[in-house]
Amino acid sequence: MATESDRDTVYRLRHDVYGCELHQHAVNHAERLSDSLDRFNVYIVVCIHDEIAGFISVTPPGHESYSIDKYLDRNGLPFPIDDGVYEMRLLTVLPSYRTSRAAFLLMYAATVWIWAHGGVRIIAIGRNEVFEMYRRVGMRALGREIRSGAVTYQPA
Repeated sequence: MATESDRDTVYRLRHDVYGCELHQHAVNHAERLSDSLDRFNVYIVVCIHDEIAGFISVTPPGHESYSIDKYLDRNGLPFPIDDGVYEMRLLTVLPSYRTSRAAFLLMYAATVWIWAHGGVRIIAIGRNEVFEMYRRVGMRALGREIRSGAVTYQPA
């Protein structure tokens, strides 16, 4: 589990990947990227030689929003958003580790953490390029295309 001191590194890495590399967010002078969900999100990190190689964020239920709320109307989902729904988001692996098992380990760790905390459904948003990876861990597309070609997933 990420510590409070890991969060600054995570925010910097988010800026590097989602701002500088993928251009999904604006680059900023602070070189950090975070949002309102970070007040209650849980981060899981994978470290190699004491360096963060990747991370994933889990949004637990009981708060005002999930990241999917920016893109989809909850009333249009084929399931209720209740206390059993958790969101997996920001699956990020640094470029030098993308051929490793880091992404799988992060998704596995997040899933185990969610089930251990009472989760019964996991939702996620991802780019089309990573859909196959989500499918391999048991998620399926809802068939909802949203901004930038992202797809919403849920367990099969």
